[in-house]
Amino acid sequence: MTQPTPQPGQYPPPPVNTAQAAGEARPSIGALFASVTGQISGIIRGEIELNKAKLRTFAAKSGKGIALLVAAAVFALYLLGWTLHTAEIALALVLPAWAASLIIVGVLLLIVLILALVGARSLKSAQAHRPDPAASVAATKEAIEKGLGK
Repeated sequence: MTQPTPQPGQYPPPPVNTAQAAGEARPSIGALFASVTGQISGIIRGEIELNKAKLRTFAAKSGKGIALLVAAAVFALYLLGWTLHTAEIALALVLPAWAASLIIVGVLLLIVLILALVGARSLKSAQAHRPDPAASVAATKEAIEKGLGK
């Protein structure tokens, strides 16, 4: 079924807005712009408040997790101490106690030295990638001046 093509004057004209017919003027561009900027600033404030609330919830839940991880780390240090003490006692079964203690201390000293040297080397290599704020500001200033044609 096809619909007939409308002829001019066949349909009634659209209804006239009674507010405009009564003499009320349409809002000006300035009033519309003020309304839009007010609504946008309200939306932005609402988003900021929402993100603050999300951050507070995240911090509360993260704080609990961090506290539990710190407690686990403390117990892990106790475990490490007892494990090393157990290795020393086991070694003391075949060697004198002073020799077993000396061997465990030597192994720990070797581990500490290796970790310290690797850490120092890592810090030295990281210095090459250290940001230089003064150079960044100077480069930005130069780019702005170049863009302005000075």
